Amino acid sequence: MQDQTREHVKKFWKTDNYWLALLRDILVALLVVALVVSVVYAWSGSVTPLVAVESGSMEHNKTTSFFDQNDGIFIGDVVLIKKTSDVVTYDQGKRENYMKFGDYGDVIVYRPNGDEHLTPIIHRAMYWVNAGDRLPNNQTATHAGYITKGDNNGDGNYDQPLLFGGAPRLEPVKPEWIIGVAQYRVPWIGNLRLAVPNRGDQSLLIFGISRSASFTPLRSALFLASHLRPEAS
Repeated sequence: MQDQTREHVKKFWKTDNYWLALLRDILVALLVVALVVSVVYAWSGSVTPLVAVESGSMEHNKTTSFFDQNDGIFIGDVVLIKKTSDVVTYDQGKRENYMKFGDYGDVIVYRPNGDEHLTPIIHRAMYWVNAGDRLPNNQTATHAGYITKGDNNGDGNYDQPLLFGGAPRLEPVKPEWIIGVAQYRVPWIGNLRLAVPNRGDQSLLIFGISRSASFTPLRSALFLASHLRPEAS
């Protein structure tokens, strides 16, 4: 029986039949994608490890070299993020000479006010406030969290509380609102996704995991194979 099974498998992988060969190639592609997704997930700790960037709020020098990781983040970049509770703020980074993407501190991807229906924002964590501390506009923080800002948004133009013109008012970023910390950028690839109109039920991230779906490598592989649609912050 085992010999027969082995023989059937051998014939399947060596078949010249068009439809069987097509099925074989699809299975190989799905297995490769599932393997890549699994490895990235294991490293990043996030079900949403890649985001495509759709705004210029983190841009620095537009003449930067193609793969330069020490400058800003640009429209059309795909950014690899990692889930971590260890976020270095601009203030801390300046003291410790720690830099990421051309300035002090970490760049984080977070959900504004923790709302899963709003597009995530990818900005730099500037400093931490506690409840009762003053916000940049001199109002009082209702809870502890990070104050963030886009590097290209100019001095004093913090996200909290007046990004988007103050509607909705953005609160300091709680740690549980953070999707991940930006690690690396890959130029231009995100333009492929940004060129495709988004559907209301689509994910905000490159592997196409829907907001309500739990993560599995095979589910992500199947979705990616038919819906390669990242979206950004």
